[in-house]
Amino acid sequence: MLKTIDIQNVALIDKVSLEFSDGLNVLTGETGAGKSIIIDSLSFVLGGKASKSLIKQGCEFMKVVACFSAPFIEDVKKILYELDIELDDELVISRRLNSDGRGELRVNGSIVPVGSLKKLSLLLVDIHGQHEHQKILSDKYHIEILDNFLKGDVIFKKYSEAYNKLRDINKEIQKLNGSTQNQERLLDLLDYQIKEIENADIKENEDEELEQRKLLMQNSEKIYDGLNSAYNIFDTSDAIIQSLKRASLNLSNIIKYDDSLGELVERIDNIKYEAMDIASTLKERKDECNFDEYEFEEVDERLDKIKQIKRKYGPTLEDVFKFFEKSKKEYDEILNSKDILKKLLKEKESILNEVYLTALELHNLRVQVAEDFEKRTNKELYDLGMKNARFKVSFRNLPEENLIENYLSSNGIDEVKFLFSANAGQDLKLLSEIISGGEASRFMLALKNILADVDNIDLMVFDEIDTGISGEMGYKVACKLANISRNHQVISVSHLPQICAMADKNIYVSKKVVEDNTVVSVQELDGIDVFKEIARLSGGAQNSQVSLSHAKELKERCNEYKAQI
Repeated sequence: MLKTIDIQNVALIDKVSLEFSDGLNVLTGETGAGKSIIIDSLSFVLGGKASKSLIKQGCEFMKVVACFSAPFIEDVKKILYELDIELDDELVISRRLNSDGRGELRVNGSIVPVGSLKKLSLLLVDIHGQHEHQKILSDKYHIEILDNFLKGDVIFKKYSEAYNKLRDINKEIQKLNGSTQNQERLLDLLDYQIKEIENADIKENEDEELEQRKLLMQNSEKIYDGLNSAYNIFDTSDAIIQSLKRASLNLSNIIKYDDSLGELVERIDNIKYEAMDIASTLKERKDECNFDEYEFEEVDERLDKIKQIKRKYGPTLEDVFKFFEKSKKEYDEILNSKDILKKLLKEKESILNEVYLTALELHNLRVQVAEDFEKRTNKELYDLGMKNARFKVSFRNLPEENLIENYLSSNGIDEVKFLFSANAGQDLKLLSEIISGGEASRFMLALKNILADVDNIDLMVFDEIDTGISGEMGYKVACKLANISRNHQVISVSHLPQICAMADKNIYVSKKVVEDNTVVSVQELDGIDVFKEIARLSGGAQNSQVSLSHAKELKERCNEYKAQI
């Protein structure tokens, strides 16, 4: 239930706080007094369109805070849990919009995105404004309205799973079922690319090894000279090794006098052997520097070949190898696509049959629900004074099974349209073609009255549901609002004295000029003030005894009705 709403700097409102009760809350006031501003504020705080044009002139921001009280349905608790928001006995939603377009939205103090708030709001409040009339007249929404009576039925999940399987397999078939000409061209291209990489016979890191080899050949003369100079120093005929040999021999001759010299002899011998090994290695490396021109050209050509492959399929050899494997896989898939396609088409037959049977099950269930929906709607219209009105739910003829796929959608196989006739002797026609404004208001109220029994939304808001209605019909509309308010909190903006008299709580909205500024204010009505407002809406003088007597009589009639429901 909505406990309070605090509005600041919205349109003509400086600062207004409203407290609501359960049951039927009715907002009245002169035309243009600002009643719709309150509904716009509620819509804003619940995630509706945020327009800077709503910010009061001269102000830097607007802000609305709505406080809801427990109990809350499980779906609301689930969304709050997913948002990591703690919930106690109250749910406080606040939204601020600055003049620079920036804003802030909080739920119980935690910042949340608008998308999450909208999901939450759909479970808290149902706002019916003038745009709802347009929605009810649109054929595409009729199946959505009918399905409100099937909420939670497992058939929707069952159909959705089957439909999604059909959609997925169709994507696979479409991918494989390209034109033969395109497949042949792609096979030729892949075959060429695969063979080009295979024939190149490139080894891992071959490009790096060849680059190093080429660098050696390009600088072979310098390398040879350096190796040769180093070798000449370490050659066995050179003084270094001969000197080491003599030093080892001299020390060996005197070890018998000092055996500690044996360690030095061993160290000198190690150096001698290492020097001899270095000399041998230098000779081998020097001999390897005998590169010929043919070998250089061979390495250069191989590098050009690898670079060409990398340019086309690289940029690195690792990328080339990945492209090669991917191309082989794609080639095999296309080559085997006929077999795969045959298998998929057979699988599709089974899935399509499952979708068809599930769609029929959903259709039959809708037909059953539609029959009850028609009876209840016709009764509601009769109660609202449309004694000769007829309402019917029309279904498109079911297609033959072999054509079923052409008619499937995520909603099933059905196309639903509402048919209507307001007067006896008139044929049923599309609702959108013949219903008047006043009839549309009553039809919408009838619909809401029926849907109130099947949804879990606690608060229902009606913004001028009484358009085009007057007289005794106004009383009947008031009775319907009272019916809804027994199980739902209702907020209604109205111009009818009957609805005002039926209210459990009356709120009067007015505007006045204060220091050259027009401001909107609200006042909770009680006692004699309620009778005066009923009298004003009835067109009588507010302080006239006759008008007040009629107002009291109407209020008593409404109280008696509420006492019996």
